[in-house]
Amino acid sequence: MKHHERDKVEIVPYKKVWLEQFEIAKRCLLTALGDICVCIDHIGSTSIPNMPAKDRIDIQIGVNEMSPAICDTINQRISKLNLPNAYMSQDHLPPNESCLADWRKIYLQGVTDQWPFKANIHIRKVGAKNFKYALLFRDYLRTDDDTAKTYAFFKQTLSSQTPDDRDLYSQLKDPVCDLIMINARRWEDRQPSISD
Repeated sequence: MKHHERDKVEIVPYKKVWLEQFEIAKRCLLTALGDICVCIDHIGSTSIPNMPAKDRIDIQIGVNEMSPAICDTINQRISKLNLPNAYMSQDHLPPNESCLADWRKIYLQGVTDQWPFKANIHIRKVGAKNFKYALLFRDYLRTDDDTAKTYAFFKQTLSSQTPDDRDLYSQLKDPVCDLIMINARRWEDRQPSISD
């Protein structure tokens, strides 16, 4: 995915205010989207305690269907928030994955009168591989301090090497996230099931 916003890649120390910002955005989005929204989750580095990150929160909205028609409906409903239009997009396709439909999303980023902070909004089909990836990545890094610290160091180093190229930053970071996901899936397999 090409980023349209050409601001610098800058990793800042963790901010507790990111949790509050997410809650503000969540309330606004729930009100605007109504029944189309199945769930809203705080994802990405700003959702992981003590993780340095770009100073923009990542939000995942779960929907029951992924289509251009849903994208149009979302744009109609968020117009009252004065957000830029959402558009159909594609997440990074990890190795050994071939079904592009499992990695489609609707994407937008913006600042509104209701929230004066930057946010990336990823709208994904509930249960799709990209939906699960974002949540598992977050949950694993919340529990594995060593991996979280190593990932933080990597991001800080990478951002210092690619400060003016957000696309290159993402292209180099994605395979590292895929490597982290190998252990995240092993960790997930060891967790007790709800019926245990």
